[in-house]
Amino acid sequence: MICVSNKKNIVMRIKIFLLLASTIFITCSDEENLPDKVCSTPATVRDLTGLDGCGFVFELQDGQRLIPLVLAYCGTPPLPPEVTKNPLYNFKWEDGKQVLIDYYIDDMPNICMVGPVVKITCISIDNSSNEK
Repeated sequence: MICVSNKKNIVMRIKIFLLLASTIFITCSDEENLPDKVCSTPATVRDLTGLDGCGFVFELQDGQRLIPLVLAYCGTPPLPPEVTKNPLYNFKWEDGKQVLIDYYIDDMPNICMVGPVVKITCISIDNSSNEK
């Protein structure tokens, strides 16, 4: 009985390892195959901190809201590249700020249910909105 239990335990651990390894491989390969980063989608920063589970979001011209995936890091410096190379790393969040972004939709769940969670791949200040 103990041998069968141990074999089941080992098989389960191998399955979990393979599942995790394949998930990591798929996640890494998806980010490497992204198209060139071009900030071309106009958006407005909106502060929705008054709604449960919400913070700053990007509102597109058609009214759709995007919840940005913001990486946080708690640890001893130096910070890892996935934090420092993130376009939102030094972004100054201000309600009403006009920006140009590029993004892809991430399947990550979020309790702020105003739109999909997105990974921002490019962000810049939209200077053309100031010229109007």
